[in-house]
Amino acid sequence: MPDYKSTSQRIFKFISGENSGDALRNVLTSIVPSIVIFYWGYLDIAITVGISALLSSLTDLPGNRKDKWKSAFWCILLFFVASMATAYALSSPWLLLPLLIIGAFICTMLSVFGMRMGIIGTLVLILISFTIGLWPADPMTFSVQITLGTMWYYVVSIVQVYISPYRSLRHAMSDGFRSIAALLRAKALCYDERIPIEAAYNELGRLHIQVSEQQETIRFLLLREKNLMKAEDGKFWLNQAYGLIDLYELLTALDYDYESIRKTLGPVGGLKEIRQLIGMIADEIESLTKNYRNKTLNNVSHKSSIDQALNQLIAVRDQQDIEATSILSAIIENIRSILDFIFQIRTAFNTGTVLQNVVKQHEHKYFLSLPPKGWRALKKQITFHSTIFPFALRLAVLFGVGGLVGLAFPEYRYTYWILLTIAIVARPGFATTQKRNYQRIIGTLTGILLGLLLLYTIADGATLLIVAAVCLYGFFLFNRPNYLISVLFITAAIVIALNSYEGNIDDILGSRIAFTLIGSLLAAIGYFFIPTRQKKGMLNLAGSVVRSNSAYFQVVMALLKAYTVDMYSLRLARKKAQTALAAFSDATNQLQKEPGSKKKDWSELNKFHMLAYRINSLIVGLSLHISLQNQSDLKSYLLEDRGKAIGKLLVQLDELSTALLNKPTS
Repeated sequence: MPDYKSTSQRIFKFISGENSGDALRNVLTSIVPSIVIFYWGYLDIAITVGISALLSSLTDLPGNRKDKWKSAFWCILLFFVASMATAYALSSPWLLLPLLIIGAFICTMLSVFGMRMGIIGTLVLILISFTIGLWPADPMTFSVQITLGTMWYYVVSIVQVYISPYRSLRHAMSDGFRSIAALLRAKALCYDERIPIEAAYNELGRLHIQVSEQQETIRFLLLREKNLMKAEDGKFWLNQAYGLIDLYELLTALDYDYESIRKTLGPVGGLKEIRQLIGMIADEIESLTKNYRNKTLNNVSHKSSIDQALNQLIAVRDQQDIEATSILSAIIENIRSILDFIFQIRTAFNTGTVLQNVVKQHEHKYFLSLPPKGWRALKKQITFHSTIFPFALRLAVLFGVGGLVGLAFPEYRYTYWILLTIAIVARPGFATTQKRNYQRIIGTLTGILLGLLLLYTIADGATLLIVAAVCLYGFFLFNRPNYLISVLFITAAIVIALNSYEGNIDDILGSRIAFTLIGSLLAAIGYFFIPTRQKKGMLNLAGSVVRSNSAYFQVVMALLKAYTVDMYSLRLARKKAQTALAAFSDATNQLQKEPGSKKKDWSELNKFHMLAYRINSLIVGLSLHISLQNQSDLKSYLLEDRGKAIGKLLVQLDELSTALLNKPTS
C-alpha cells in the first residue's frame, strides 16, 4: 500500500525549496513585461524581452549579493555583445560560421573561472542560437531589447537578495541536513549482509560527493560575508554550519571496518537492530531541515522510539562474546554521540548557544575553494590534459558543423534547434552527454504529445496561454533537479506558444523533432573525435587522496600525542581529505562510464576507492578522541594501536596508488 503521507511530505519539501521560489520569480519576470509590452502593441519586442529575461534567469545561480552583482555584470555585457555580433553576422555565412566556432570556444572556456561563469557561457551560446532563429532585422535595436530584458531580470533578482540576504544560505543548510540523512540511510547498506560491500561503498561514495559539494556551497555562501561574520547573525549561522559539518564527521566515523563488523555480527545478531536505528536517526536528522525552511525551532523528535531501539541493541550486546561486545559497544557509543549532537544542534538553533570551539575569524579564508582568476588560470587549462580545453574545441567544431547544416537547409526556420540542442546536451564526459541526450529526446517527444493533447482538449486561446505559463513554471521548477521533466514542460509550452503565434503546428513539430535528433547525434559523435579522457586526472586525484589522508592522519596523531586541541588544523586537514576523496569518487564514476569501460578491469581502482573511504572513516573515528577529558592511559594505549593499524592501511593505499599509476593504459 503506498505511503501517501510520506509522498505528500516529499512533494511539500520540494515545493517549499529554493527552486520553487526561484521558478515563480523567473516566470513572473519573463511573462509580466512581455504581456505589458504586447498590450502596448509591440509583439516582436515583447518576445525579445521575454526571451532575454528567461535566459538571464537561467544564469542566476543561488548566491549572496556579491554573486548576484557579478552575474548581472557579466550577463548583461556578454548578452549585449553576443546578440549584437550574431545579428550582424546573419548577413553573411562567412561571418556567421567563424562567429559560431570562436564564440563556442570562448564561451566554453569561461568555465575555467567557476560554475557561475560557465553557466553564463552556456546561456550565451543558447542566446546566439535563439538570435539565429529570430533573425532580427535591426541588430542594434535587437541588442538593446535583449539588454533591457537582462537588466530587468537582474534588478528583480538583486532587490530580492537585499530583502532576503540569507535565503540561499538557509536553503543550503536545509539541503545539507537532508543529504546527510540520505547518506546515513545509505550507510545502513553497510550493515546488510545481502548487499555486496562494494555496492554499499559505491553508494556511500556517490552521496559523499553530494554532501561534500553542499558543504562547499555553505562555506562559499557564509565565509565570504565579512559583515555577516562580524555580526551576531554571523555567529549563529557559523555555529549551525559547524554543527552540520561536525555531525557529518560523527556519521562517517568508524572504529571498525564494515567487513569485520559483518563477519563478527552476522552469525550472532545485531545488524538488523543497527539498520533500524540508523533509519530512525536519519528521520531525526531530516526533521532538522524544518528549522531552516520555516526559520523556527522544530520540536518534532523520535526520541522515545530511538531509545527503545537502542535498548534492544544494548540487550543484544549484553549476550555476546568479547569481540562482538567490543564492536557493538563502539557502535552504541557512536550512536549516543550522534543523538547528543542532534539535540545540541536543535537546542543551539533556538538559544544561539555555541556548540563547541570553532575556527577563528581570520582563519575562515583557508576553508574557501574560490574559483581561479586571471590569464594565468586560463593559460593553465590550455592543455589536452585538462577537461575544459578539449571540450571547448569539441563544442567549437560542433557549432561549426551545426551552422553548416543550418546553411544547407536555409528554407527551414528551425535549424537553430540543432545549435540549441548541442549547447544544452554536450558535456565533457561521455556519460553525462548521453544522459542529457536521453533526457532531451524523451522529454521532447513526451512534451510534444502533452502539447498536442492540450491543444486538442482546450479551445480557448487565453486558457491555453495560462497553461503555457504553468508549463513554463514547471520548466524552471525542475530545471536543476530533473532535466527530463523540465524539457517535457518547456516543449509543451513551446508547442502551445508557437501554435498561438504562427499556427503551422505540423511544420513546427516536424522541425523540432528532426533538428533535436540531429543536434543530439552530433553531440554524441563529437565525443569520439575530441574526447576528454579522464584517466590522467583520476590518477592525479588518487595521489591527492593518499597525500591528504596521510596529512590528516599525521595531524590527528600529533594532537593525540600532545594532548591538545587545535580545531583549525584538525578541521582544515579533514576538509582537504574529504574534498580530495569526493573529487576522486566523481572522477572514478565518470571514468567507468566511458565507451568501452565494461571491457576493462576496474578491480584495482575499486579496491583503492573502498580502502580510501575506509581509511578516511577510521581517521575521523580516531579524531573524535581529541579532547582532554577523553584521555587516559588505557585509551591512549588503545588509540596508539589503532593509529598503527591505520598507518599500515595508508601504506597499502599508497602502494595501490602507485600500481594504478604504473598500470598500462588499455
